[in-house]
Amino acid sequence: MKTYRDILKWGDKREFELDEGTKKLIIEKLGYSESDFKQKHLAGDHPIQLKKTSDIDAEILKQFTSIVGEENISTLDSERASHSYGKSYPELLALRLEQIPSPPDAVLYPRTDKEIIEILAICQKNKIAITPYGGNSSVTGGLKTPLGGISLDLTKHINQIIEINETDFTTTVQAGMFGPAFEEYLNNYGSKYSCGHFPQSFEYSTVGGWVAAKSAGQASTGYGKIEHMVLSLKIITPTGVIQTKTYPASAQGWDIAQIFIGSEGSLGIITEITMKIRKYRPDNTDYASFIFKDFASAVTAMRICMQKGIGKPHLFRISDPEETEIAFKTKGFEGSFSDKFLNTIGYKSGSRCLMFVAVEGHKDYTKQVISLIKKVVKKSSAFSLGSKPTKKWLNQRYTSAYMREPLMDLGIMTDTLETAVMWSDLLPLWEAVRKYLKKREKTVVMVHISHVYENGANLYFTFLSPMKKGEEQKEYTAYHKGIIETILSHKGSLSHHHGVGRILAPWMEKELGKESLQLMQAIKNHIDPKGIMNPGNTLGLKP
Repeated sequence: MKTYRDILKWGDKREFELDEGTKKLIIEKLGYSESDFKQKHLAGDHPIQLKKTSDIDAEILKQFTSIVGEENISTLDSERASHSYGKSYPELLALRLEQIPSPPDAVLYPRTDKEIIEILAICQKNKIAITPYGGNSSVTGGLKTPLGGISLDLTKHINQIIEINETDFTTTVQAGMFGPAFEEYLNNYGSKYSCGHFPQSFEYSTVGGWVAAKSAGQASTGYGKIEHMVLSLKIITPTGVIQTKTYPASAQGWDIAQIFIGSEGSLGIITEITMKIRKYRPDNTDYASFIFKDFASAVTAMRICMQKGIGKPHLFRISDPEETEIAFKTKGFEGSFSDKFLNTIGYKSGSRCLMFVAVEGHKDYTKQVISLIKKVVKKSSAFSLGSKPTKKWLNQRYTSAYMREPLMDLGIMTDTLETAVMWSDLLPLWEAVRKYLKKREKTVVMVHISHVYENGANLYFTFLSPMKKGEEQKEYTAYHKGIIETILSHKGSLSHHHGVGRILAPWMEKELGKESLQLMQAIKNHIDPKGIMNPGNTLGLKP
């Protein structure tokens, strides 16, 4: 039988072992002992047994079955449980505590847009909640089903590329297609292309999920976030089908497609996306790595590179001093001859910072941009480390998500929060949030910049801290609230690329203003008059 742990595990569900470097870090910084690694806290290894039975009327269930077929509908506990949560820390904690109070009543796997229209009509008529479901990688509580209803899983059938236009450099793709399948198809089609969008959840997220959550990928500094890539959408809503037209740009009133980018399933079901594609030229990519004496000089160099007009790198990333030292410690660099040399020439442990750079495109362009970046950072006393550190980071960029299970097994609270901030406010915000996080005893705080603009950048905070046994949920809620309020009080955005969901919804009115939230509510009321689309305070919206 499937267990709660089967659901909470990331990705391909393999069990990940902490490496020796990470174990040493946990022992040194968090006060753990070797014996602590031999036990699992809140393992969640019991078979799934839902207390809430499916409440869908038998006649309505029969109607759904006639639409999608018996093989594409399930009311099994295991299916309902696996569609109850995403991958946020509170949701994973709830699964470890074996708590699923409000699972969906049924999971449907539609095969066509026509079937989705028919399903929505039944839900609209009977006021049944419906939650679109893709790769299950949401970290904002956006997949929870507080009112039960239907979880509409698009990944089984709505997962094909419809068209590639090599003249226009566009593709039309169905929403349920996973990132790796999408990228592989493009890489091998015609003159070879790339989607250009690689969030950390890339391996286990869908194109529709990227659009619904308004995500960013590691190459977004060069290619833009997902909203800069989308040209048109098809959305099935409770009141009808909206299909925008594909143009490179237009001046036709509001951009309707943009209303749905970041809507997180609260307005309708995105089924088709037409988006830009790029040439796939991996052999042309040029790389560089640098180390700076401190975070401020690294940030200044990054800002000047973005504002100087020398071209945009695609990967542009800085680790702050603590993240840099943890990387050196866990990878065995600390104490090496190279480490001693860097300390001797002024790149001191505890203040130095790593920068990773990668530039894609025509080989002349990549060489030129890397060359000009080297000239800029040299003025900030950066020391070149060559291309190897960046390439090494890229080779393991998707694996860190697998560390969450063994860390939580140890009783370690671990989470990430991100924000966008203007350059002039970046350092004060970084200092303030770090100060808040460090108020908690035995807390490791890692910060990096990973998405960069001419006017500002994204700050991404990761923390590790032992949980107080028996008070895990209460502790996290209070700590998380303080982080968000510190970010907002220091001019950071509520979210940059994770979305809002239900976890950040309580701050939406403060962030957007009452009038803006009322405008969003008015749009929802028009498109979804009975409030059936992903209800339960998603984005701060009410039914």
